Amino acid sequence: MLVTRKGTVLGVIVLMVGILTAACSGGADTTPVASSGAPAPSGPLAADFALPLYSGGEVLGGVDEVNLSDLKGRPVIINFWAPLCPPCRAEMPDFQEVWEELQAQGSDVVVLGLDVGPVTGLGDRQQAIDFLETIKLTYPTGQAVSADVIRDYKVLGMPTTVFVHRNGSIVRTWTGAITGDKIREITREIIG
Repeated sequence: MLVTRKGTVLGVIVLMVGILTAACSGGADTTPVASSGAPAPSGPLAADFALPLYSGGEVLGGVDEVNLSDLKGRPVIINFWAPLCPPCRAEMPDFQEVWEELQAQGSDVVVLGLDVGPVTGLGDRQQAIDFLETIKLTYPTGQAVSADVIRDYKVLGMPTTVFVHRNGSIVRTWTGAITGDKIREITREIIG
């Protein structure tokens, strides 16, 4: 892998250590919480990024690429994953199930699958597309265009899921595998 920036090398090393750590755990909510145990009232604003889509663009009006800023005013669940990450692959059917439920309810929540495999060395575009076709995902899923998104969202382990409120602030970040029940629970927080 050709690396042109020192920060990218460090970022990849930190991400790989995080992946190994997350793969050995059941996942954890890494969001700071208030003393009452509730999520902090407002988190940092979610950084904008471009996401060229592998699939799912038809639910966003037939687009081939989406920017997070295009979804302003809508709650968004961003799932950072990679094709060579076993915990990532294991949780994706739960995201699909939650996505189908949200669609059936007429919810405006958007689930975005953000493949960071090509920028981390954890899989390539074709491996991602083959996997997505195998499990028949229908929510918008695409490839990170740079490792900057990993830095911007402080992704330290794989998978990582970021829940963005409709006001654009990050409500919760979950590092490691997440269950369908936990996705539903946290999604209720970003709908409000």
